[in-house]
Amino acid sequence: MGSESGGRSYSLTEIFAIKFVLADVLIIAALVLAGPLYAVAITALFVVSTFLIWHLTQRTEGSGDGEAASTGETVDQAATAHDAVTKLQERYAAGELSDAEFEAKLERLIESNEQADAAGIDTAELELERSE
Repeated sequence: MGSESGGRSYSLTEIFAIKFVLADVLIIAALVLAGPLYAVAITALFVVSTFLIWHLTQRTEGSGDGEAASTGETVDQAATAHDAVTKLQERYAAGELSDAEFEAKLERLIESNEQADAAGIDTAELELERSE
């Protein structure tokens, strides 16, 4: 939420705090200079904008990986597939699997995920290997 040029990045809580401090100053100025109706209208605008910002940030955070969502794959399925590949890579790095075993298991994992996606099956509950 900060600038892209290396500036400070503000958390959502800090942004809301800054917004409310500035809103208080503006509302008090409107109350003193323009009257109570203007102060109430400005307050309503700030409340509505706060809920709008909150709603948009919740929707953005909840959408997850845009690429996975665009292919019809849920975020859980993408994370599960990634976890299975990561576990396989860790076993290979630890020396538990030979090159041929790693490649065979990786190929089988990719094929099974493609088949499950084509069939519309949720792979979130499946394990990398069932026979161990």
